[in-house]
Amino acid sequence: MTTHQDLAVFSTTVPARAEQLAPLRGRIRGWLAGLRVPTAVRQDVVLAAHEAISDAIDQPRDDRDATVTLHWDRDVVVLTAVDHFTWTARAQHGEHPGERRLRVISRVAERVDLDIDADRGTLTAYFSVPRVIQSR
Repeated sequence: MTTHQDLAVFSTTVPARAEQLAPLRGRIRGWLAGLRVPTAVRQDVVLAAHEAISDAIDQPRDDRDATVTLHWDRDVVVLTAVDHFTWTARAQHGEHPGERRLRVISRVAERVDLDIDADRGTLTAYFSVPRVIQSR
């Protein structure tokens, strides 16, 4: 059974600008560290968030924001990024920089779902958190 103590949520909306990347990575890394998410999982989640927001930054639109949300429930970290991504259903096979970013995310996440419509794209990536058995 999941209780309110078993679920944590981090959500932020930032301007889709390059100077937002380093502070966002630091905030995500710190939040995950506070939950004691293992280092390897933290690194993968931070990399995926960086790649998603980097793709949003590459879009030629002004005054846009990108939203990153993380959910943690002891077994999994779920990253959701929403913006005007360049990705399409064929993105994992192309050589466009955004397509390469999506392949990076797909390599570090257990599963990646991509929902693209005319206005926005939503990327959802899942990262399993291994159970640590503590000896007494």
